[in-house]
Amino acid sequence: MKSVDGDKKYVFLFIILLVSCVTGIASDLYAPSMPSISQELDVSIDRVQWSMAIYMLGVSLFQFFYGSLSDIFGRKPILLLGLSVFFVGSLICFFSSDIEWLIFGRFIQGSGAAACAALWRAIFRDVFKSEELAKYGSYLSVIMVFVLPAAPALGGYLQQSFGWRSSFLFLELYALLALIIVAIKFNETSQHHHISRLKFSFIASAYLELLRNRVFMGYCLAAFLTFGAFFSWFVIGPVLIIEILQYSPKAFGALSFLSLCTAMSIGSNINARLVQRFGLDTMLNTGWLLIFLGGVIMALGYLVFGMTAVAIFVPVILVYFGSTFIFANTFAGAFANIGTIAGSAGGLYGSIQIAGGAVIGGLIAYLPEANQLPLAFIYIVSSALAWIAYTLIVKPVVKPS
Repeated sequence: MKSVDGDKKYVFLFIILLVSCVTGIASDLYAPSMPSISQELDVSIDRVQWSMAIYMLGVSLFQFFYGSLSDIFGRKPILLLGLSVFFVGSLICFFSSDIEWLIFGRFIQGSGAAACAALWRAIFRDVFKSEELAKYGSYLSVIMVFVLPAAPALGGYLQQSFGWRSSFLFLELYALLALIIVAIKFNETSQHHHISRLKFSFIASAYLELLRNRVFMGYCLAAFLTFGAFFSWFVIGPVLIIEILQYSPKAFGALSFLSLCTAMSIGSNINARLVQRFGLDTMLNTGWLLIFLGGVIMALGYLVFGMTAVAIFVPVILVYFGSTFIFANTFAGAFANIGTIAGSAGGLYGSIQIAGGAVIGGLIAYLPEANQLPLAFIYIVSSALAWIAYTLIVKPVVKPS
């Protein structure tokens, strides 16, 4: 597909936005409902937290599958397949009568959302090249920061007004809308897919090429660690704010939306304006430093002020501000020199990044949650390790831009 322009570009970007938000909205929408689900299903809160981690595991595992299939059959049919699976998973969650069915439904949801997580990057790579990836990726992030933080805000409202199942009803309707729009309005973007690629040798060689690509894998590892820190708030935040500090689900959602939306919208705008002037290297280093400082400030805030909403939200704002300097730029760096296997690359990159949420989110479920220190620990360690991975693996090969 050639570069889009005019009204077609806006339609294209709207579809990409609709699809790319599926994974994030589904992961965070019912976060304010976790204490309520724990009570209604009569299980410990850590079992409910596992339903978030298992969703991320499904997203992570199946991106390999969808990425490879899109290089064989094209982006559109595989995207429709994934959205259909996501719809079925949402139905299972809506009708769940116990935690086991909810966890199973969440895994099915994740296995469908994986198509959206993997393919929007590949589709973006099909249409935009080089610096345009970072530029339009940042502009897309500006819009997404209003959408993704709105998920827990909407979830808090749905929880207080209709109960936790209403969140999964919303996801069913979202999936149905996305299916209709993609089926009618989305035009195939891949120029290189072909049925001849339906061979184990091709699939294996594509992933082997990517695994041997030091720059690509270095960016993937950095994204894995950063996303783990990013996702941690939605696992532990509801417990800290709703269960311990006794804020309402609606208040938690509103506070998350206002703080994260403000931080990420400002950060995304700054990154979009400055990345071409200062380069990926400077923006990435700045982002990890801000996340690290957010963790330090959170730990010091607890030691000085104790367990308060202000001592928690202020460093979280700094962390999410810093994260906007990371994701668009690791994506642009990883895909800068990817050739005709963008679908496989999108699957592998997205799988590794989302695995950070599954691994670190699952780890949080085992950590004590009486205060914000475990979250501060995650921010400090994850950002430091991400910076080390980038510095030792990527920078020796790629000159800072």
